[in-house]
Amino acid sequence: MTTNQVHDQIRREIIESGRDTRYTIEAYLFVMSGLEFYLARLGEKRHVSGQELSRGLLHFAHKQFGPLAAAVFKSWGVERTNDLGNIVYNLISIHVMSKQPEDRLEDFSDVCDINEFFAGQKDYEIDKNFIKSIKGA
Repeated sequence: MTTNQVHDQIRREIIESGRDTRYTIEAYLFVMSGLEFYLARLGEKRHVSGQELSRGLLHFAHKQFGPLAAAVFKSWGVERTNDLGNIVYNLISIHVMSKQPEDRLEDFSDVCDINEFFAGQKDYEIDKNFIKSIKGA
């Protein structure tokens, strides 16, 4: 399935259907990209727990959005790691992501305080390749 097809499936089957309107499409796309980022960072494709994925997504958000990460999350409807779990389980429900039998939604529950995590991050990197890829930059 192409990225556009997945995007359309998420919009249609989760958001527009009313199944779950708490989160924006950007939050779903971020979680999928964040999983890829985290697995690439690990250097292997393997299953990750809800706690591990939550922390990986927070690090990815910090890398992508720097000091604006908490504000971006809030604009998407993401205020707690529980929200990341809801997004993941919505993606599982439409077969965009998968889970192991031992995985539970509760694995994402209060992994850490998102605002405290971002407040504690002090070093920010500028992704020069991303900047170069922006049209007009």
